[in-house]
Amino acid sequence: MATSQGTASTGDSTTISTTQATVSAPPTVIPSVTVVQLLPLELVDKCIGSRIHVIMKSDKEIVGTLLGFDDYVNMVLEDVTEFETLPDGGSRITKLDQILLNGNHVAMLVPGGEGPNTTGGAV
Repeated sequence: MATSQGTASTGDSTTISTTQATVSAPPTVIPSVTVVQLLPLELVDKCIGSRIHVIMKSDKEIVGTLLGFDDYVNMVLEDVTEFETLPDGGSRITKLDQILLNGNHVAMLVPGGEGPNTTGGAV
């Protein structure tokens, strides 16, 4: 706060005292919002080396460790478990060492997913 004082004389022995005060308000704090934009391929790239759950457009779901992918989301997975729902309502589970998935047949990727429950078939 800044203060200035002054004295003025009117000539007839009357003195007027003036005081001016300047008050400054504290600065207004505006919370900063950080917007993080994560592109789809960047998210897939962060999953390399991790387990992912891949839901296919067909009646298959695949869980494996992502080794790599390309711009078309064709993926190489290792330590793979394939869950398939059969037309008769049953299910089949297949274990594979390594596979190459065509990205055109992928409906959804779930990072860190462990796949459908094995007691009730594919979800």
